Amino acid sequence: MEYPAGNDQKLVVYVSSDDGGPVDFDEIMLAFSEEAARLERDGWQIVSTSVLPMRQTGTAGNMFFQSGGQFATKAGFAVVFGRR
Repeated sequence: MEYPAGNDQKLVVYVSSDDGGPVDFDEIMLAFSEEAARLERDGWQIVSTSVLPMRQTGTAGNMFFQSGGQFATKAGFAVVFGRR
């Protein structure tokens, strides 16, 4: 999903699938890089990124450390693109 984010910026939101296992960050980074390469042709570049855990097992404090069977199973990722 894309949202306008002010002058010469847009926010692109990605949400990982949730199959009950750990979030596949390689899959998400591949999606980011493919999107960035596509948008770069039109003068856009990544300005910043952020992640929001949406579903996890275990305690909230350990969701990204994947220790003791605790891990994020779904996450949302926001990427801000700016036009050069």
